[in-house]
Amino acid sequence: MSAALVDVLLATYNGAKYLEAQLDSILAQTHQAFRILVSDDGSSDATPQILRRYQARLGERLVLVPNPSAGSGVVRNFGNLMQASLDHGVAQWAVFADQDDVWLPEKIASLWREMVRIEGDSGAAALPCLVHSDLTVVDEGLRVLSPSFARYQRMDPADCSDVSLLSVNQVTGCTMMVNRTLLQLALPLPAETIMHDWWCALISSSGRRSYIDTPLILYRQHGANQLGAKDRGLRTRLRRMVTDGPGVVRRVRELGRATRLQSEALLGRLRVQGADGAYVSKYLSWRARPLWVRLAGYRHYYFGPELDRLSRCLLWF
Repeated sequence: MSAALVDVLLATYNGAKYLEAQLDSILAQTHQAFRILVSDDGSSDATPQILRRYQARLGERLVLVPNPSAGSGVVRNFGNLMQASLDHGVAQWAVFADQDDVWLPEKIASLWREMVRIEGDSGAAALPCLVHSDLTVVDEGLRVLSPSFARYQRMDPADCSDVSLLSVNQVTGCTMMVNRTLLQLALPLPAETIMHDWWCALISSSGRRSYIDTPLILYRQHGANQLGAKDRGLRTRLRRMVTDGPGVVRRVRELGRATRLQSEALLGRLRVQGADGAYVSKYLSWRARPLWVRLAGYRHYYFGPELDRLSRCLLWF
């Protein structure tokens, strides 16, 4: 096996419509030292047949990973792939792939070069390292909606801090590469994990994380996206409040509870690993303070547009 081998972790579920375009874009990468590991979540469409056809063509370069908990959702599906990559023990790095995107040819190469750079210092490979990039937002037919996902979402991933990650994830899973050390520390995914990419980003806070401010994939938007890119402009957000105010409040509160539980799980994991979790403990203590105390410090803990920050301060407790 090549010393530069990368595992591509592809989670599928009823993705036949776009799967071949995604697989073809992976196969067209300039960095060809990779395997594709696929875990299916119980597809009922043509996804399994497509995968078997590609496996017959690619042989050992495409591995169909058994999924003992098929039907458990995207987080567990990616967790299954992360564990398989770690157990196989042949690749030092892994990249995450959604079934409906299109990768630009330099994606793996760009992530790998940056990963090697941040691991380059003596002993750095023993730290959990993560590299991620921007995306180009496209519609179902690959027509560009926004050249930059980060700017479309009004985010600044290059300025993402360990503290801000506790409340808002700015690491998009389908753009990220992680090293083997991060996989070891991230697994098993706790039950409180909101999304696999968010948990990996949190784990990287005890190591190194780097952002490439260049789109490396076409991020396809369609009716079946798990998350997707949403317009976060003030006009659109006010319209949502007018048309679905109770639903918006309910979702904000649910996310608040989920981020608190995920942060508690992170603190427990860091303590087990003997890593510094003081910033997480301080954040959780602050979350438990009275509203008037939180109003005085919410800009330090909550990242994003002011409306987002205020809504979290008022509705997260």
